[in-house]
Order: sequence, then structure tokens, then C-alpha cells
Amino acid sequence: MKFPKYISIFNRSVYKYKDGWYDPLDFLNPTENIITVNHVEFVFTYLEISEPSNKGGNSIILKLYDPGQIDTSTLGNPIYPEVPNRILKIERNPVKRKKFGQTNLTRFEKEIIALDKCLKCDFQNVIKMHEYGECEIFNRNKDYYEKHRFYTMEYAPFDLKTFIEINHMTVDYDFKLNLCLSLAKGLEELRRLDYYHRDIKPDNIFFIDGDWKIGDLGLIAERNKQFEIDKVAETIGPRGWMSPESMNKYLTEGKGFPNLYDCIIDHRSDIFQLGKVFWYIFNFNAPIGCIKPVDMHFKDNDIYPIMRRMLNHNKKKRFSTIEDVITELKRISLKSLKTLTY
Repeated sequence: MKFPKYISIFNRSVYKYKDGWYDPLDFLNPTENIITVNHVEFVFTYLEISEPSNKGGNSIILKLYDPGQIDTSTLGNPIYPEVPNRILKIERNPVKRKKFGQTNLTRFEKEIIALDKCLKCDFQNVIKMHEYGECEIFNRNKDYYEKHRFYTMEYAPFDLKTFIEINHMTVDYDFKLNLCLSLAKGLEELRRLDYYHRDIKPDNIFFIDGDWKIGDLGLIAERNKQFEIDKVAETIGPRGWMSPESMNKYLTEGKGFPNLYDCIIDHRSDIFQLGKVFWYIFNFNAPIGCIKPVDMHFKDNDIYPIMRRMLNHNKKKRFSTIEDVITELKRISLKSLKTLTY
């Protein structure tokens, strides 16, 4: 896959270089923005088409459309389909060729490997990848094309954060309970492959074709520590949604303190982060400090103990496995169903 030569990376996204300056993509002329992925042509645009904003952090996110589905009958004002064919994610930094014997993988490579494994397992609650490989983008400073890793994935019309902001007062208890169960199943699917997600937050949970799915596996880690790429005292995870272990790693690891703090981020750290998301789903705020039943928006005595245990500061007092969380969610879901029946 090769981008047109006038396309360059600038200000954390792709821009059109013209007359010595970087302009946003011309979405009024779709034929200018065409790339070929696996011998199929697509028109690429920003997530908001005309706005070069980017939610990808260390990557660039674009929409891909079938050129034949763009209505160009209205001169100068093309109409794009409501749903794109693909979402394209590109690693912002170019590929650095490994030295002989070097085995370290970049986070983006690990994300692709993990998504490929999930796809082969046909997981239902993890976002699906379509194609992956390397694309070429022209580096204007070096005057040559550089290779960047990419993958394409299914499109999500909105994430959990957007959904809760709009619907938090209208969705009922059972809907939220089933939503939590879907997310727990997604985490369980990753656990089957011995993965820790480590970046669980509402922005990384997506609604796709009627299902809630976990996405953005950019901080994925394996139980096999042979391929560990974390740095000492590195910030791992989203601010505001981090586990105590992640904060310990950032604040104390390698600082010469006595070995009193748990800095190991593992499956129970994922359970803590998911507990924070559960709290957000039910209460549309983040659990900070000491939480109590009175803080619950839904006055329910069944879901609170589950979240309280997931959010225990001491990981040994949390649920041992995500399967245990699923069992408890199913139990109270069945109880709620019986209550409705009677």
C-alpha cells in the first residue's frame, strides 16, 4: 500500500503538502485520496472527514470508503456513505529494520499479532482486524518513502464514553448489566490467549453491529515475560483508569525504595480497570477514593459487591479470574430475570 507522494505525516495526522505548506485532505475531491489495500481501491478520509483530528495516540486513524459508493453527482459536494468499509490504523513512526539477532517487537507489532490470534479464534467481544502489513508514506524532509505498519479493522459508530454521555439517564439496569457481561467476556477471550489488555477505559470499548467489543490492544502484554518491552517506571495504562499496580510502577519502580510495592501489572490489574468501567457504566463517573453503596446511582445491592471486590486496592482481595466475575454477573442477571418473571 502506497500513499500519493503529496501525502505526508504532519501534526500527528496525514496532510496534503502543497506550495510549501501542509493542508488538510481535500474531501471534496475523493479521487485525489485513493490508496490500494490488497488490490482493492479505497478513498481515505479523516475520522470526521473534514477535520484532521486523530484519536490514535501514537498512530494515525483514517476511514476507508469504496469509491463507487461515494455520490459525486452533486458537483463539488460529494456525499460519503454513513458507514465506511474499513478503519485504517497506521503506526506513526516508520519501521526500523531490526539488527541481526534482535527479537524485540514494537507495541504496534504486538497489537497486530494479538488481533490476528483473536480473529483466528473468532472472538465475539474483541474488535476484528481485516488486513495488515506495511504502507509507504513520503517523508518530505528525507525526500524518500518510508514504510509504516498498518492494519484495517471494522468500523464502530461510537465508543462507550460517547454512549454513556448521551444515554446515561435512559438505559435501564438490565441493559447495563448485560453490557458489563459482554465486556467481561471480551476480557476472558483475551485471557484465553494469555494476554493482559492494560488499557481498559470507555474510549477503548466500541459498539459494532449490535455488540460491545474491546479494542485498542496497543498496550497488550503476554504472560510470557520473555518479550517484555516495558521500561522501568514507565506509565502503563490510561490516566484516571490505572490500577494501583500501574501507579506503583510509575511512582516507585527503580527509585531505590524498599521492595514494598506491587508493580506487577497482570490479569487482576485488568479486573481492577474493568471494575472502574463498570462503575462508570452504572454511575457515569469514576470511582475515586473509598466507595460506598450510598454512592451508587442504581440502588441495587447485587452489583455493588462485585464492583467493590474488583476495585480492591490489594489485588489479592480481588477476583482471582475474570471467569469468576462472569459467574457473578450471570448469577445476578438470572436473579433479575426471575424477579421480572414473578
